[in-house]
Amino acid sequence: METRERIVSALYEDVRLNGFQGLRADKVIVDLGITKGALYHYFPSKKDIGATIIDEVLYPMFTDFYDRLDQTEGDPVPAIQEHLRWLAGICDDHEAILGCPLNNLVQEMSPLDETFRLKLNKIVQHMQRSLTEAFRRGQTNGALKLTFDCDTVAWFFLAGLEGSYSMAKVSKSGDVFKRSMQQLIHFLETLRQT
Repeated sequence: METRERIVSALYEDVRLNGFQGLRADKVIVDLGITKGALYHYFPSKKDIGATIIDEVLYPMFTDFYDRLDQTEGDPVPAIQEHLRWLAGICDDHEAILGCPLNNLVQEMSPLDETFRLKLNKIVQHMQRSLTEAFRRGQTNGALKLTFDCDTVAWFFLAGLEGSYSMAKVSKSGDVFKRSMQQLIHFLETLRQT
């Protein structure tokens, strides 16, 4: 792994643990055994660190599934349910305590910095658009009911997903997250034609 990648990875982990405002870049560089000069060579400011974490770590992490969802032609429900099962499977108590890295930054930084808000919103909009379009394709091909508004349901789904992370975090319980995912999986079944 190259120096820049190692730095970005370590900074991301620190932000995940301490939040962006609590980022301890000085500790990160000591732990990595690099100089401040090396850090500043890649990231002249703390804001550059945040932008890089959002663009290079969070954006691909959170849009990968939704890019694949964009390729689905038929009923999108099985693919979304499988994704929820995967998320539930990787969420133990430790992960629950850390929370969703996207949600954490949205809650922490959106009210404080417009650049952060816009970058984070780009990720959320990508997710929401992919869901909306997948639901529309499902309606068009007859797999999903025509009685719901795809745009609204996509927002509702994301609110349920991200809210589940928050409830698991405050409860310090991976089980809370897993149970919430089961309910979202069940909710998706209600969208299908009977």
